[in-house]
Order: sequence, then structure tokens, then C-alpha cells
Amino acid sequence: MIWLLVWLVAPVGMACPTGDDDDKDPVVQRDVRRLHPERERAKAMKKLQEQLSRKAEPKADPWDTTGELWGSVDVVRGEAIDSTAVAGRRVKPGQQHTSKTPEEQAALDALLAEDYSLTDIGRRMRWRDVPVTATIDQLMPGFAVSASGDCASKYVTWERGSNEVFFSFANNPDGTPGPLRLCLLYCADDPLGLDQVIFTIDGFDYTFYPSQVEQGKVSEDVYWEAFDQVLKNDDRDLVYALAHCHWGVMKLHSSRGIHHVKMLTEGQRTDFTNTLDLYRLLGGVCF
Repeated sequence: MIWLLVWLVAPVGMACPTGDDDDKDPVVQRDVRRLHPERERAKAMKKLQEQLSRKAEPKADPWDTTGELWGSVDVVRGEAIDSTAVAGRRVKPGQQHTSKTPEEQAALDALLAEDYSLTDIGRRMRWRDVPVTATIDQLMPGFAVSASGDCASKYVTWERGSNEVFFSFANNPDGTPGPLRLCLLYCADDPLGLDQVIFTIDGFDYTFYPSQVEQGKVSEDVYWEAFDQVLKNDDRDLVYALAHCHWGVMKLHSSRGIHHVKMLTEGQRTDFTNTLDLYRLLGGVCF
């Protein structure tokens, strides 16, 4: 009887399925993973290859680590660049490679001799004493002298009922030009109360503060304001920018809270350039 019971119980125990890792208790699964680390490593390597094979979309949250690979994975990297190798030749660590062929030295000297100064495009302009390429004979036909002896472009008017902005200068008794001046005339159907002019030139602001602004009326409903002011050393960057700009906007700032914005025309920009050039050619002192 005893042998019969043993015979009946033994097959039942042997027939019980062992199951796979997924059916086991998590504690047991972790033990199995420790015994077979190559399985997890293979999964990690596969995930890493998938990440490297595609360009991940940028995340709005820089601290978001969703989908990123964590843990230690051996990655086979390319051969590192030997920093001690110079132009195919190796030097000892801590030793600089200084010898050059005559051809290499000549090429280096030519590069160092190049003028790499930036142009005025893309940065705020500063005063530069650049040479004038035009001549007095070429510029003079475009200018006129007013009744008061002021020299300015013949295309501008001094009448109080107009809107103008330009450079001008008067001649001294000895024939040399007097100080360069900035002139502005404003006319509209409402008073402005002008207290400053903000020039936006090639994207940068230059602010000019007139010391005295004249005001008056053309008619019952039309007002004018104007200033004619000597330019000083503090204004030299503005002078250079107006004479060399590619585009410009003039904002007439009002103490009454009413501002007027006007685009500088091509003719006005040309007049600024020509007036400054003529002034310098006649011996005008520029800052």
C-alpha cells in the first residue's frame, strides 16, 4: 500500500509545469535577470540602436527624460582623435609643433594681412573718418545757398509749412564751412510738442535732443515746429549713420504723447551723404 501511494503522488509532482519568467513572482524574476544579464543588455542595446537611428523630436521640457535610455551600456565608439598629431606628424605630449614650410608660412602671413573688419551692416554704426570719393565739382550742382548764407541740398526747402530733415552749414568769412547742423521742419494739422527725435537706422536707435524748438502756425488749423541745431561730438555716430545708412525711420517724439513716424526717403539719405561729403571737402571740421 505504501508503494502504491508513492507511485500515485510522484507523477503529479513531476507533471507540474514550471512556467516562464513572466509567470513568476517579481522577486524570482529579478533573480533570474541577475543570472542572465545578457538578456537585459541585449534589450538595452536594441533600444539604444533605435534611438541612434532616428532624430528625436526636441522636447519642450529640457528635464523630460521619457523614452531615454538609462543604465550602463557598452557603446563601441570610433577611434579617438590623437591631439598630439599635427598635420599627419606626431609630436611629443607638451611639445608644440612650430616648424612650417616656407609655403605654409607665406600662406599664413597672407591670411594675417587680410582686413577682416566687419562692415556697418548688422551692427551699430560708429563714427569713422572714411575718405571721400566724390569731388567738389561733382557735388556742387546739387546744392544751393539760401538768402541767409546757409548751404544745403537744393532739393529741400526752408519754408515753415513743409516737412524736411537735412544737414546744412554756413560759410565763414575766410571761406571755410562753419559747424555742421541738423535741420528739421514739421507741419501738420495738430501741434506736436517735439522734444526728441529717435532715428532707427539699419535696426539701431540714435536719439537726438533738440535744445530749442520753434513753433508757429501756417493757418488757423495748421501748425509748424522746427529746429536748426549745431551738431556736436556726442552726435558724431548719428551723423555717420545718417550719411551711410541703407534704410532709416524717424520718430518725432512728442511731450504731448502724440508721436509721428516717417520713413527716410532715398532722396533724404542721399542728401545726408552728399552734404557731409561736401562739408568735409570744403574743409569742414568733423568732430
